[in-house]
Amino acid sequence: MKRALVAASVALFLVDACGVAAALPADQIFERVAPSIWSVHAFGADGKPLASGNGLSVAPGRLVTSCRTLARARRVELRQGGKVYGAQLEFPDVERDLCQLHVPGLNAPVLAQVSARTLRPGQRVYVIGFSFGNEASIAEGLVSAVRDAGGPNERVQTTVPAAGGLLGAGVFDEEARLVGLITSSPANAAATAFAVPADWLAELAARGQAVLATRVKPAAKASSSREGMPAAGSQWVYGFIDRQYGRRQIDVTVRVMRVNGSSIDESVAPSGSGERETQRSVSAGEARFFTHRFANGEELTEFAPYFLAVNGEKTSAIAITATGYPVGSSSLPGFTSTAQIQGWEQVTVPAGTFRALRVEMAGNRRLDFFTRDAVAGRFKLTVWYAPEVRRFVRLEHMTWSAYRDAPAQLNHDVVELLSFRPPS
Repeated sequence: MKRALVAASVALFLVDACGVAAALPADQIFERVAPSIWSVHAFGADGKPLASGNGLSVAPGRLVTSCRTLARARRVELRQGGKVYGAQLEFPDVERDLCQLHVPGLNAPVLAQVSARTLRPGQRVYVIGFSFGNEASIAEGLVSAVRDAGGPNERVQTTVPAAGGLLGAGVFDEEARLVGLITSSPANAAATAFAVPADWLAELAARGQAVLATRVKPAAKASSSREGMPAAGSQWVYGFIDRQYGRRQIDVTVRVMRVNGSSIDESVAPSGSGERETQRSVSAGEARFFTHRFANGEELTEFAPYFLAVNGEKTSAIAITATGYPVGSSSLPGFTSTAQIQGWEQVTVPAGTFRALRVEMAGNRRLDFFTRDAVAGRFKLTVWYAPEVRRFVRLEHMTWSAYRDAPAQLNHDVVELLSFRPPS
């Protein structure tokens, strides 16, 4: 009888031991997952840092990070100790704040994952990542709740304090399995770290491909004016940011109404502002400036939006005669402007990475009767055109005052393509 009881006890012990893995101590969890976590650094067009976050290894040469970290980035680097890798955006899912990076040559260990829906309130979790690009760290907390489980707004709420620079950091259970990635916290819960579920990683590639398919429709190489023209129904959405004064982004939707020869009738409307759309006619063959004024006082100055439709994929640096730059008042002298093709570059904007032709414009005017004034005396405008979308994908516009001895910068506007939808 005693032997039977002992045997039964041993059997129960073995079942329990095999069915439930023992929780690992925090130091072992950190040691196990740290090689798979990288510090992500985003840089702007001027080479200056924009943001830092975290990337998690999910496949050989592939990392996942927060899309917010990559916003407006021109170059992305991964760092871990003394190791540095360049990375490129592969699949964006901005709606879920998940972006997959392709990192050639990287062979980091792939993290084990488990569904966030296995978590229970009160269960211990660990957040591991680089805060503001510093050394990797670990924070311990509890699961408060898994909100909207299985729904479009699913989030893992934890008691771990939210910390700057932890976007994209991993949330791990007591078996060192990834259950979520840190995302931004709601404004009314800034002291609590929230995470998107690891379950979404399995859907990232498919969702990212779907996003890219709606934004970019590959076009045949432009070899003539007609082939480079946009079609009626084409629609572009741009993000317009006033960097000089730090004003919020205005989303601008441009839609082609009709095409007649080299003339393109299009509508321009700020998205979600209630401002009515305006219509204008643009000649694809005219190398001139176009200015759109919004109700809030902002102005969007474009140069030959459909430049490639007529000029094709020229790669040599040639000069162009640019006309129509806004002078601000008919009583002021005009600008002496020059425009020059600089060549092809790889450009990354929220809509994706494009091979784009860079064109630079510069201009100035002499205002002898001014000593110090806010009137522009010099400008520089750079545009990147991509054949895939048959329009520009990025524009940067700066002006300086007419004060001769120490001109002050008056504006610094950046316009980037957020999405492109070809005709259905």
